[in-house]
Amino acid sequence: MKIFPHITSIIVLTLLLATIGCKDKDPKPSTGECTTCQSVLEAKDYFLFKVGSWWVYEEETTHERDSMYVILANNDPNSYGFECNVKSSLTNFEYRYWPEYYGVNNNCSTTLPVTKKCLYVVREKGKFQNNLGESNAFFVRYQVGDYTYSGNAQACPNNKLIISEILDSLVLPNFTFQKTVKVDELCSSQEGNQPVTFFYTKGIGITRKEFIDSNQVWNLVNYYIAP
Repeated sequence: MKIFPHITSIIVLTLLLATIGCKDKDPKPSTGECTTCQSVLEAKDYFLFKVGSWWVYEEETTHERDSMYVILANNDPNSYGFECNVKSSLTNFEYRYWPEYYGVNNNCSTTLPVTKKCLYVVREKGKFQNNLGESNAFFVRYQVGDYTYSGNAQACPNNKLIISEILDSLVLPNFTFQKTVKVDELCSSQEGNQPVTFFYTKGIGITRKEFIDSNQVWNLVNYYIAP
């Protein structure tokens, strides 16, 4: 080895240059961006609407109509916080929505897209002398197949709230809506302990309601979202 020191140097230099050349050709490292994640702030797009907003639903078989309107709305523009109360003119029931954030999860953030269920939207239903309790109505992050347990454990044991579909469009008799999340609930204590399905359209709210045991389907036929 002492006779050929220059050969050893050349080999080492060649290997070094080859290594550098290979690194230059390697693809850039992934940014780790999650294309299916959402910010917890997105919950407001489905559940927070200003006073003055209203919706009219029609049942497919009987053609009965129900108008619902916002009677109270509070928004914290600097956080996920909000409250929105909606009242039915047909039944006089009021629906109150608000978020519950679970920031103990290391993958949670109040502003950035999240990879876990970090925020739940809670719905309370009731009217004078008839409070039907509260249960989860939605959660973020949401993906098809994700679920959470929800509602009255005594009336509906093992009840699940399931994200069954995320639709690019929802076609109804009067409208075609864009991004819509279909949520199935196996046993809703707020709706007579029956399976229900709600369709939530971004920027619009509830666009379709299905009450399975009652054989009722309510479609949105008119609405106004206050700016």
